[in-house]
Amino acid sequence: MARLLSVKLLLTAALACATSIRADDAAPDARELLRSVRLAQGAKDWKLTGQLRMGRVKHPLRLEIEAGSIRYEFTDTSDSLTLRLGEKGATLEERKGGRTAKITPAKFDAPVRGTDISYEDLAMRFLYWSDAKVVGSDIITAHACWKVEVRPPARGESQYSRVLLWIGKEDGALMKAESFGDTDKWARRFTVRSVMKREGFWLPKQLRIESAAGQRADSTPTYLELDDVEK
Repeated sequence: MARLLSVKLLLTAALACATSIRADDAAPDARELLRSVRLAQGAKDWKLTGQLRMGRVKHPLRLEIEAGSIRYEFTDTSDSLTLRLGEKGATLEERKGGRTAKITPAKFDAPVRGTDISYEDLAMRFLYWSDAKVVGSDIITAHACWKVEVRPPARGESQYSRVLLWIGKEDGALMKAESFGDTDKWARRFTVRSVMKREGFWLPKQLRIESAAGQRADSTPTYLELDDVEK
């Protein structure tokens, strides 16, 4: 089954401010919107504590965001995942058992620690797909967003046939995403549920990742929950 984006989804909602959608807003170029999400990663360096939670199972972690990279360190094992967003592509590396290896497409559809998040979700390759278009606007958690549809460059390039993204108009923050397999029904959905303000910036506090089987809500969604900025 296709798995939604994710966490990483994490976390591109680094900056956010409430605004209202105006009917006369001119839709920008969709590829420039994707670039704004990538650039939002380097807006400020952050170190945060939190957890990845699915039901009663919790994985404590430290999240480090700096200079276009996002690092998830699971503090119970010291294993980590590092995403590096370049100008033309992204790379995902996993450090496990003291060894570091690049995540290849063969592992993209595998779940991370038994959660709803797959390695492809964290790799965020959809931010580089050139087949992109603005299909509307919406408000997510008090953020005015452009709604963008992206498709992979070729069949077989991704487990997804298309992805819908909600991108903040003011800051390039990724507020919501829905991924689709070979049907019109979403397979994974990521949503920023709440935010927190630290040092004058808005940061995601809780992200929910849910799966669906025939649009049936997942009874045990995965949550990425961030507690606070590490001192």
